[in-house]
Amino acid sequence: MRGMKRIPTAILMSGKGTNARKLIEYRSANLDIRLVLSDNPASNYKSIAHHFGIESELNDIYRTAMKDPDTRGAFDRLSDTILKKYGIKLIATAGYDWILSPFICRSYIIVNVHPGDLRAVDENGRRKYTGLGWIPTARAILNGEKNAHSTTHLVTEELDGGPIARVSTPVPICLPEGITAGNILPAGVGLSEIIRDINEDSGKRFSSSLIYTLARSVQERLKSVGDWVELPLTMHHVAALMQAGSLRREEDGELRLEGRPVKDLFLGF
Repeated sequence: MRGMKRIPTAILMSGKGTNARKLIEYRSANLDIRLVLSDNPASNYKSIAHHFGIESELNDIYRTAMKDPDTRGAFDRLSDTILKKYGIKLIATAGYDWILSPFICRSYIIVNVHPGDLRAVDENGRRKYTGLGWIPTARAILNGEKNAHSTTHLVTEELDGGPIARVSTPVPICLPEGITAGNILPAGVGLSEIIRDINEDSGKRFSSSLIYTLARSVQERLKSVGDWVELPLTMHHVAALMQAGSLRREEDGELRLEGRPVKDLFLGF
């Protein structure tokens, strides 16, 4: 690998940027981090980029009607234009709040860190702990899991469906005395109702519910042993594979590792 060019890299972020900061601080010799791109003018994107001497750009998602598919596509086409301006080949989604459009997914190699164990599947082979933020942990709690994990994976058009790179060390899920997976939800309320309240009504009814506060607490603990460790490590090794020509996004948009479809735990060291 010695002497090979570093991979032009962008970081996409929406909020505080702790994942972005940890990735930059890792100082991977394989990454040429050229851009911090945010959708949110209230995020810390500009201060983080300025601190590390990296360019920053804003594509303000909140100025558009995001429920309109045409407008949503136009937003991502503008993001694509910005990424191309910096010659980006590799992207880290580091606390980025939006699902990327298919044409973005098929144009770049993208690494995401997910706050759930994507190895777990249901009887139909579907990943059990998908979703944003605290939701994967809440689902794990309701399924009686004893631990939570973060997962890094390559991004595809399927939400949280791309090949798994690495899985973090476990974070124990400790329920208060007398609380079980069977009684942690408010009486007569399902998780979907709580999710709607948190996402659409600012948690007016259920922001103090135990399932939400506990899931948020576990998610925060996951960051230090999961997100902040596994995202930089994964990006470093994905870039090394790209440098060697082993990991490629082919002209048809498909990901190939050594000419074959990428399998789960391809960085399972």
